[in-house]
Amino acid sequence: MFQHILLPTDGSQLSRDTAERAVAFAKSSNATITALYARPAGHPDNYDDLLEPAALERLVTGSEGKSKEYLGFIKKLCKDAGVECTAISVVSDMPWEAIINAADDHNCDLIFMSKHGRGGLSSLLLGSETYRVLTHSSVPVLVYRPPELDASRRKAKEKAKEKAKEKDRKRA
Repeated sequence: MFQHILLPTDGSQLSRDTAERAVAFAKSSNATITALYARPAGHPDNYDDLLEPAALERLVTGSEGKSKEYLGFIKKLCKDAGVECTAISVVSDMPWEAIINAADDHNCDLIFMSKHGRGGLSSLLLGSETYRVLTHSSVPVLVYRPPELDASRRKAKEKAKEKAKEKDRKRA
């Protein structure tokens, strides 16, 4: 069904876990992968007075090394699995937009990405790159949710239910 998968990464452990799942998915689908890392643009105007010029330079320079490391991890996974892979690094301060543009530019028919699991106020304030991709992309998006994320949410729900039950018992 899907022949060309865009796999964005931010280098986090969750991105690495997602990459492992995406490569397995690509192998089973006989699909190719384009791995993407969106590096910060590093324009002083984008950061106003938040960063000193020297700190900004370290951020941008360090991102080139991170790009090689993060994309290298995915390329190795693909090579080991026998999945064709192209790795690209783009400069962008809006990763969600870079993801959508890369999917379009490289004729990808699926974007395979993860959700970090932020919720509530954190998600509202920080936003969600995944949410933005989901709402703006014309290319289908597969969102990988690791089992432990769902397990921790289930535990939190169970704990809240138990508290509610205990509260009801005290009232009775």
